[in-house]
Amino acid sequence: MGKKILIVDDNEHVLKLLKISLEKAGYDVAQAGNGDEGLEEAKKVLPDLVISDVMMPMTDGIEFCWMIRENSPIPMVPFIFLTSLEDQEMEIRGFRAGADEYLVKPVDRSVLLEKVETLLERANRVKSFDNNPGESVKGFEGNLADLSLAEVIQLLNLNQRSGTLYVEASEKGEIVFHYGQMAYGKYGSLLGEDAIYKVVPSSKGKFRFEPGMKEVEKNITGSTMNVLIEACRLEDEHNLND
Repeated sequence: MGKKILIVDDNEHVLKLLKISLEKAGYDVAQAGNGDEGLEEAKKVLPDLVISDVMMPMTDGIEFCWMIRENSPIPMVPFIFLTSLEDQEMEIRGFRAGADEYLVKPVDRSVLLEKVETLLERANRVKSFDNNPGESVKGFEGNLADLSLAEVIQLLNLNQRSGTLYVEASEKGEIVFHYGQMAYGKYGSLLGEDAIYKVVPSSKGKFRFEPGMKEVEKNITGSTMNVLIEACRLEDEHNLND
């Protein structure tokens, strides 16, 4: 059975074209016409990836993405936004809501399939670190070129892990987790949330997670997901302005 993909769009023509392209590529496709229907369908079919329009009646794509991240059994599912608007502000809002990719319609079939394959492969790498949930889990390590720091942080957060994540990128740093929440951050001379904002975009380097409760003076006050979303927003805003 192929990977399951959920498409959410109020345009039946778009739904049909995307369904044909994805099914020809071997994927199983489910559909919905707006964000509310999409959330219910997501809870039912547990898709491996979601593709959603941004502008929809009732619950739009931005709200839908937030609901998937905050109120569904698949909060880490790869998420692609589709829109007919070439609007930088909308793109930033989309990434801030938790989207992984943002494509402007009409989307070239080869580009879409490439993005889908890339995100599914990345999701599989994340799952490979999550075969033994619970505090008895062994530590793990990897390269930032293979698994982004944002993905590692999400993994630790969603599985409520306690331990220390050591990072070696352009500088050295560490992030201490208490039951999935970031409690302490340091990267080079930066501390707290500033350290997280600086280190999350790193694409070269290594990371190592060592489980176990570490007592620290807390310097991260925001929730892990809110801090991570802000870090990704700042990175996307920087990239758009370059």
